[in-house]
Amino acid sequence: AGRVDEAVDLSLSYTPFPATVCGYLCPNLCMQSCSRQSALMAPVDVKKLGQASIDAKLPKLPLESGKKIAVLGGGPAGISVAWQLRMNGHKATVFDMAKTLGGKISSVIPSSRIPEEVITKELERVQSVIPHVNLQQRLTKNDIEQLLADFDFIVIAVGARKPRMLPVPGKEKAIPALDFLTQAKAGNARTGRRIVIIGAGNVGCDVAAEAHRLGAKEITLIDVQAPASYGAERKAAEKIGAKFIWPCFTREITNKGVKLESGEVIPADTVIISIGDIPDLEFLPESVKTDRGFVMVNEYYQTSNPQIFAIGDAVKPGLITDAIGAGRSAAAAMIKILKGKRSSDNLQLVIDKKRVKLEYLDPRVIGFDGIEHCGSQCSSCGTCRDCGICVAVCPQTAITRTAKGGKDFEMIVDENRCIGCGFCAGACPCGVWDIVENEPIE
Repeated sequence: AGRVDEAVDLSLSYTPFPATVCGYLCPNLCMQSCSRQSALMAPVDVKKLGQASIDAKLPKLPLESGKKIAVLGGGPAGISVAWQLRMNGHKATVFDMAKTLGGKISSVIPSSRIPEEVITKELERVQSVIPHVNLQQRLTKNDIEQLLADFDFIVIAVGARKPRMLPVPGKEKAIPALDFLTQAKAGNARTGRRIVIIGAGNVGCDVAAEAHRLGAKEITLIDVQAPASYGAERKAAEKIGAKFIWPCFTREITNKGVKLESGEVIPADTVIISIGDIPDLEFLPESVKTDRGFVMVNEYYQTSNPQIFAIGDAVKPGLITDAIGAGRSAAAAMIKILKGKRSSDNLQLVIDKKRVKLEYLDPRVIGFDGIEHCGSQCSSCGTCRDCGICVAVCPQTAITRTAKGGKDFEMIVDENRCIGCGFCAGACPCGVWDIVENEPIE
């Protein structure tokens, strides 16, 4: 718990949006996998850690290598890959059709879910790392061919902004969800008293919350199946009294509302469709293959054209964290290729939770007062926290702590002294040590 500030700063090596996403927008699925939960203890509060990172300090950027990557899309995925590339010394140039950077984070997600000043501050930090940004740029196939000649790689991170529409009569009377949310955030949206939202996922719930803010009194979300919404978005919709009805199959959208296959009409002044979106890929060269409207990639996010990568919702719909993670993985692959190495998955093995000793932690803790408190109760799974217990319990003094400069250190085992008793593995709070069977001597 003694290096909290350093840990907060370290978050910037993983994501350009630690406060925006980890602190506010993410459903924090990582907390559901926290080792503490295996002992029925409250998981470490990642939201608090994320929010604290708004003041994280940027590391010194390396000199540019001379390699250039064009990133098409200035949303979470595009910013993530550009961020990682620049952190590793390569110049990333971002192209986006929007007037502002940030994609759905800045233009779609309701302000009720995150303070505007948080987004603004993190985007300012992003632009200090990625200054080469070209906004309001709609690229064509010819432009892509030129970029292929001018850049070492191209990354497609255009997101999914093309709405799926129901093939029913009257569909032109409905408003696509992203259009409504964009207008609402810009202060240009209007709603009637009664709203019907076709599609009860998380985006539909955001629509419900915004419609209520704009004055709607009766809000109904319908779906063909049990709603897939969850987390903060679902809670916000339920809090305002929105009704969820399923299964419902739309036959027609009329001036009176939504007519179902059953013949029932759900009255509506405004109908909003929220059944998903697909990317607009008209600019793609023929060398890049697609499948059902999305870009096809391999495990390293490389397309059928090895010079072009694709990430985020252009490949597969997902959470913001999925987009950021894909950007990190794609950047790692490009960095290896630029070094003359082959791509690899760069995955770190997850340790067996049984190796983590939760007995050192206080089971009475059900909430956290701040990041220092979080740090003191984190089991630091698989990462040594320099407690020195292993050195103290080793009966053969086979383990030595060796300083490596600064605050870095290494625990070294003398194989000539180690007798394989397992005391270190049995005592280590973090599960760092593991005992493996020796191969028999033949």
